[in-house]
Amino acid sequence: MNIAFLVYGCRLNQAEAEGWRQALEARGATLVQPDAPAVDALCAHTCAVTAPAAREALRALRAFRAKHPAVPIIVSGCAAALLPPGLADLTLPHARKADWLSAVCDRLGLPQRADSPEAPAHRRTRASLIAQDGCDAFCAYCIVPHMRGAPVSVPMADLLRRADALLAEGYPEIVLTGCNLALYRDPESGAGLPELLARLADLPRPGRFRLGSLEPCVADDDAILRLIAANPDRLCPFLHLPIQSGSDALLRRTGRPYGADRIRALLDRICATLPYCGLGADWIAGLPGETEADAADTLAFLRAYPFTGAHVFPYSRRPGTPAADWPDQLPSEVIAARAATLRQAAAEVRQAALRRFIGRELLVIPETFRDGHWRGHSAEGLSCILPGPATRGRPTPFTAADWLIG
Repeated sequence: MNIAFLVYGCRLNQAEAEGWRQALEARGATLVQPDAPAVDALCAHTCAVTAPAAREALRALRAFRAKHPAVPIIVSGCAAALLPPGLADLTLPHARKADWLSAVCDRLGLPQRADSPEAPAHRRTRASLIAQDGCDAFCAYCIVPHMRGAPVSVPMADLLRRADALLAEGYPEIVLTGCNLALYRDPESGAGLPELLARLADLPRPGRFRLGSLEPCVADDDAILRLIAANPDRLCPFLHLPIQSGSDALLRRTGRPYGADRIRALLDRICATLPYCGLGADWIAGLPGETEADAADTLAFLRAYPFTGAHVFPYSRRPGTPAADWPDQLPSEVIAARAATLRQAAAEVRQAALRRFIGRELLVIPETFRDGHWRGHSAEGLSCILPGPATRGRPTPFTAADWLIG
């Protein structure tokens, strides 16, 4: 059976879909692209964080249905409940996520048990380890808690066993991910994210661990920084923080767990403790009520720190969230212009931040070979071009030059 996947959204969505793909392969399915000549089923794992993400999935599903009217479509993820009725043959919202594999195998006539205990061949050099799901922050603009539900954490013992198995399979890097990773709590002991990181760093097999997006000022940030600084070969010096805004007024209004001064103090500690840390951030342009002064505060905030990466999201009105009903919505052209300004600033900040790494030795995992060079990512999350020979998946030291990182 040829099964195609469409996957949208965050790293957690990507990790969930990768696990399902591997499980279907183990049951005899062949994974193909949605535009392959022969497709027996399409699985779409959707995202509803922004309206464009949901619209993109809807367009793709309608196009697939028009081309393959008899091929079953299975839809899951945050936007599953938002799509028009009748578009999917099987809809599996997050409330049914635990039954995804069983329901899909039943719908497609695949065996419920794997044909072979052997894992499928690796398609990636980086594995994901899902530690947590759900969120109860209910920030005013965010639909995710309404879709994914309350926080739930995977027992630490299970995570350690899974991580050890992934290292044994030969993955050189494992990314720890979750809907709101900072909320991780071991259901048995109550231990939090720092304790989990410490236990992962102590695993005996070689390999490194990277944190996915991490809500700041929720977990013990200082403990996490100390652990990364003490274990640079095991815990990647990389942090991606969904800061969202540099305006105190907007942070307070949207229900973020910090003010601008508190997040600046954290970033100062990050730069002092991990001076060569890869540092990413999420920013939202055009939140309801955002004034010119608020936008200027966010722009100045972004320019004040060495961010090596940034995701800039134009505000997307999500029905069911408090912000969607606020009367002071901004015109779409204002939102687009402010997003463009932030993206331009982020690109300039990134180039300046990358120059700090020139001449430093970085440890890069080669991932793809293109145009005569291996390309991969360093522990700091930098995209690198290796000038010499390398082996896919084998960590390779190299000294960064200006044309080799980007």
